[in-house]
Amino acid sequence: MNVKAEKTVDSNHINRAFREALKALIVLLLIIPLVNLTLVGLRGHFNLTTNTLLLLVLTVGISIKSALWLAIASAVENFLFLNFLFTPPFHTFVISDRNDVISLLAFIFFSVIASVILNQLKARTRKLQQISDEGLFLSRLASDIIRGHNSIEEILENSKATFDISEIAVVSKIASIPQEQIRVIYGSIASITPELVGAGVKLNSRYSLLVNPPIVEIGLRNLLTTFGSQVLILLERQVLEENKRELSDIRQTDQMRTALLAAVSHDLRGPLASIKAAISSLMNTEINWSGSDRQELLETANHSLDQLNNLIENLLDMSRLEANAISLHLRRVDVEDAISGSIKALKTTQNPVSIRIEDSLPTIGVDPILLERVLVNLIENALRFNPKDQQIEIEACKAGESVAIKVIDHGPGIEPKNRGKIFVPFQRLGDRDNTTGVGLGLAIVKGFTELMNGEVRVEETLSGGLTMILTFDVTQGTSSGMSERE
Repeated sequence: MNVKAEKTVDSNHINRAFREALKALIVLLLIIPLVNLTLVGLRGHFNLTTNTLLLLVLTVGISIKSALWLAIASAVENFLFLNFLFTPPFHTFVISDRNDVISLLAFIFFSVIASVILNQLKARTRKLQQISDEGLFLSRLASDIIRGHNSIEEILENSKATFDISEIAVVSKIASIPQEQIRVIYGSIASITPELVGAGVKLNSRYSLLVNPPIVEIGLRNLLTTFGSQVLILLERQVLEENKRELSDIRQTDQMRTALLAAVSHDLRGPLASIKAAISSLMNTEINWSGSDRQELLETANHSLDQLNNLIENLLDMSRLEANAISLHLRRVDVEDAISGSIKALKTTQNPVSIRIEDSLPTIGVDPILLERVLVNLIENALRFNPKDQQIEIEACKAGESVAIKVIDHGPGIEPKNRGKIFVPFQRLGDRDNTTGVGLGLAIVKGFTELMNGEVRVEETLSGGLTMILTFDVTQGTSSGMSERE
């Protein structure tokens, strides 16, 4: 036990002893004499039997609120007062009437018996209350552990009042040279001494529960042991959860690698084959290619190179998102300029695009390069599914304190149960063309949008198809040093 704990325990004992001594002095030197002197003034109205009963009631009352020794001392003092003040001849300890002797002996007998019985009842009541409190404590603890509401730190902190201790901690032994070291895992203890370690509760071969000051009372010791077993359950559950998370991360990484390998091997093969065929054809000197044929082969090679470039860009973007290695350059951006720039950056313009932008639309705080990539991916995704004879639509409007940008297609759409999956990497739900990417476009859209503190969600187009909605808070970044784009 450390010096601070010893001083605290000694101080508590001294205060308790002082209070008990002061209480005894008040009872023995003030209350009992005052009651007896009051009865002396009423001696002409009360006989010995009445006084005996009144003093017996006083003794029983003292027994209810005091320790056994003080109750017996009060009974003896009242017995002496009865003999001296109320038994003839008065003011002597001589008793002239044999009946008075019997009354006094009966008083002292029943007073002592009542004191003993009442103190036993108090002890049993305290024990039952302690058992009830312990049961309630363990019940709440088990409930918290089962439901996972409390952390080990919270459970240890809440247990201090139950055990009347100042410090509690879960420690582990670390094998080192030349001897074992003890390290606090949860909770806190200012100084770990051999006495604390010896009085602690061993949870298993690795963990122990230490309390300060040490608990030696058998009942509380048993409760502490049971409490320790519950803490051990929580410790083991946390280890299992950590292992589960690690296995989940490993499994997700393996799935990502497998999907990446399958997707890349598939999507690389098509463009590379097209490029190889086009270049080999152009290099064949035995064939005299016309100007239009040569141009067509060059366009095929160029288109395939664009596909490869888009694939590599998406893979790089996804790896940067996974590694949290993207640097943001936020500024105030005009929505109309962002939409126009993204349309110019499209690799294809096979479908016409209808644009509707609300007048006086406020600027938004975003990274213009990332926003352009987001819009390009959304537009290309819409073009991929939209019917050839219909336009995709881009709308921008004010939505409360936010600006909403909508990319609307009229394709086959996606079932509601599968809409949450479209932002998962390597998903191609309903994709009719498996040569256009590895399924990273919408995953990048979600990652870039959330990185800019925006939100992306999916709704069904009223006439059929999907509507992808980007939402950015108008006030986002107004005081973060962004420049206002004119």
